[in-house]
Amino acid sequence: MRWITTALALCHAAPATAQICTIDFTIEVTQGVGFIAPGTEMPGTAEFETDGRTFRQEGGTMAHFATGQMTIGDAISGRIWTLITTSRGSAADLIGVYAYDVEGLTFAGQNFDGPMALTLFGDPGTRPTTAPPATQAEWDEMSLRRSFTLHADADMLAGDVVDLTATCTG
Repeated sequence: MRWITTALALCHAAPATAQICTIDFTIEVTQGVGFIAPGTEMPGTAEFETDGRTFRQEGGTMAHFATGQMTIGDAISGRIWTLITTSRGSAADLIGVYAYDVEGLTFAGQNFDGPMALTLFGDPGTRPTTAPPATQAEWDEMSLRRSFTLHADADMLAGDVVDLTATCTG
């Protein structure tokens, strides 16, 4: 019985405060799909709420469970399920917003149905903690590389994030 208690303690960190965020971003397509050509700019939005539950993963990564919606372009959308953060590792620091159950993009019989990810990277040590970012400045610090991807079985839509505005409360 003791090993179960120990395992649960290792799996779930203490609940953090719930947070609500709206992120408006623009991607410049680098890998197009069908009529979405490289160089095309597409608007996107991610609206989510973390629920305070976190899960420590390998390498110091922290998963913050979240619910919400990510939309890109006019009709491509998916359900957000997690916000991933890293801090002070030997590799780049990371903030990632991940969605699944994506709908709205099919080309040549290929469904682009997930996962969909907005990932922001910063130099190692950019983030002081693995807590979810709360201010525009914290999102802006992640400027090493900013990317968007939407995967299909054998292809993907990808782009660079060229503009991002975040509003978080909680």
